Amino acid sequence: MAGLRLNHSRSRPRGGFSLIELLLVMTIVGLLLGIAVPRIGTQINSDRAARSASAVMGMLDEAAQLSVRRRTPVTVTLSSGTITVADRVTNAVLRRRSFGPESDLRGTVTFSPSAGISIFPNGRADAALTVTVSGGSATSTVTRTATGILRRN
Repeated sequence: MAGLRLNHSRSRPRGGFSLIELLLVMTIVGLLLGIAVPRIGTQINSDRAARSASAVMGMLDEAAQLSVRRRTPVTVTLSSGTITVADRVTNAVLRRRSFGPESDLRGTVTFSPSAGISIFPNGRADAALTVTVSGGSATSTVTRTATGILRRN
């Protein structure tokens, strides 16, 4: 083992980053973040609107199923950001979902017609319903025809 001899005196000490290199990297990272952050915010808003629209579609489908199962008409209404499915005869609330800041589904929901609709046990409704869900700059629309066809845009 006498042949293995390490000579540390020839090795050059390792230097760190220079200030210019560090500033250049920080500038590039700042530019990339400046481009990415607004796009991420827009994507989050559109995802929230799409998720809320899916929840509205589920509620409308569930309202039709409840009407068939109970063999009685149900009404679907919107009041203060809360969608309510109620028995049309007894006015008993069957389902309720809130779309406010305190809810997991954030966004502004509007109905057209604003009075809501009645869904009958045969699946038909007294009118077509258009529900617009907006979250930030993104909007999503759910349409239920009078014959029971659901579409999301």
